[in-house]
Parts: sequence; structure tokens; C-alpha cells
Amino acid sequence: MDVNDIHSIEDYSPQTLRDLIGRVERSSTFEHMIYRESELDEVWRLLDGDILSAERRGSNAPELKNLVALRKLIVDAHDFIGNDSNTVDARDRLLQAVERVQG
Repeated sequence: MDVNDIHSIEDYSPQTLRDLIGRVERSSTFEHMIYRESELDEVWRLLDGDILSAERRGSNAPELKNLVALRKLIVDAHDFIGNDSNTVDARDRLLQAVERVQG
């Protein structure tokens, strides 16, 4: 989990989010923040796709509501990193996201 690289994000599973949390916690430079923002962008993109798919399927309201709430947590974490390099609040949002994904 090298913080000096951008890591590929394949999903938003609890393990992927935990790995991202570990990198967020150890990030300290401007470059690190850009890398974490990029990784969060990818989680955000994956969630957008799943939200769109759920809407097209006519998914039940709780599933869709959960995906939208999860995306909000990821957007918040992204903004904390990007706007203020605030890794503490970003980590907290990501921990909430892990709880939401685990159900």
C-alpha cells in the first residue's frame, strides 16, 4: 500500500475501502492528496454506474437509497482530501462507507 502511487480501484468492497483508508491515513504531501483524490474519483465513478443501473432496473428504494448515501460519503471524503488535505474527516467518511457496504 505505497502512498507514493495511484492504486487501481476495481470495486468499492470493504477491503478496497479499508486499503484506501490506510493510504489516506498515511498521506501527507500534496502529491499524496492528488493520488487519493484520483482513487476516490474511481470509487465515485463505479458508484455512479451502479446507481444508474439500479435506476434502470427499477431497483427497490432501500438499495438505491443505500447506493446514493454511499456515494455521498465518497464525495465528502474526496472533498475533504481535495479542499483541505483533511485526512481525518476523509477517513471518518470512508469508515462510514465500509459500514454501509458491509450492511
